[in-house]
Amino acid sequence: MSWRIVYIEAADQMKLYLDNLKVVREGQEVLIPLSDIHTILIDNQKTLVTARLINKLAEYHIIIIFCDEKHMPNVYGISPHSHYQTSLVLLKQVKWDDEIKGAMWQKILQIKITNQANVLEYLRKDELCVNQLKALAGDVQFADETNREGYAAKLYFNTLFGENFIRNRDSYDGINSALNYGYIVIRSCIARSVAAHGLEPALGIGHHSQYNAFNLVDDLIEPFRPVIDLWVALVSGHNELLTKERRQQLVHYISTSTVQIGNQKQTILNAIDILIQTFIKSMNNGNPELLVYPTNVVAV
Repeated sequence: MSWRIVYIEAADQMKLYLDNLKVVREGQEVLIPLSDIHTILIDNQKTLVTARLINKLAEYHIIIIFCDEKHMPNVYGISPHSHYQTSLVLLKQVKWDDEIKGAMWQKILQIKITNQANVLEYLRKDELCVNQLKALAGDVQFADETNREGYAAKLYFNTLFGENFIRNRDSYDGINSALNYGYIVIRSCIARSVAAHGLEPALGIGHHSQYNAFNLVDDLIEPFRPVIDLWVALVSGHNELLTKERRQQLVHYISTSTVQIGNQKQTILNAIDILIQTFIKSMNNGNPELLVYPTNVVAV
C-alpha cells in the first residue's frame, strides 16, 4: 500500500524511469518507487514534469499537487478512471436518499466534535469547554439542523488558540496559514481516495455548493481536521511564518503519524481509506453505524 507523501521543494525536472519517480536537481538524481507514493506535492514554480510521468501517476492512482507562489496547494492532478466500476459506484451514489445523507452527516459531525474535545483534553485545556464539546456532540441533530457544528467550532478554536483567535481561510497569520496548509494536504489525500473508490467528489451529503467540485471530500475531511489542529497547536504560534521547514514537517506528520481507528492504530493515510470504504458500505446499506472512524486523533 502506498504510504509516502513526496514533498518537492527544489527540483529541475521530474520524470519517469521504469516504474520510479526520478527527481533531477543540479545533476543529482533521486529515484522513488511509484508503488510507495501516495501523493506528490510540488512547491516549486520552475519544476518541469513530463507528460509520460503524469500518465504513469494516473495509472498508480497517485495524486499530484502543484502549489502557487504563496506555497499553498492550488492545482490537483488526479485520474477520473481510478476505479474499475466507476459507473456502477456512481449509480449507487446518486440513489442515496436524504434520510441516509442527513443521518450520516449527523454522525460525521458528532465524530468531528468529539475529536475536537479529545484534542483539548489531551492538551489539558479548560475542562469545562471539553465537557461542553462532548455535550454538543451528543446534541447534533439530523443533518445538523440546529448548527451545533458552528457553535462548537467557535468554542473549540477560542479555547485552543486563545479568545482573540479568528478562524479565517484567507488569513496568513502563523496559525491560520498552518491550518490552511494542513487541511488542504489532508483534503488532497481524501480526494485521491474518493476517486480511487469510484465516488463522484462533487456530490456531497453535507456540503452542496454548485461551485465546489469536492463537496464529498469536504464532508469526509471533517473527522480528520482535529489531526491538523493538534499539530498546529503544538508547534505553531500566531506570529510564526509557515516556512519551508514547517511545511516539510507538516507533510511528514501527515505521512507518518497514527490515529486510533477500528480498535487499532493506523497511519492517517490508511485511516482515510478505511473511513471511505466503510462510508460507502454504510451509505449503500442505509446504516451509519457501519462507519469505521478515527476515535482518537492524538494516538501519535
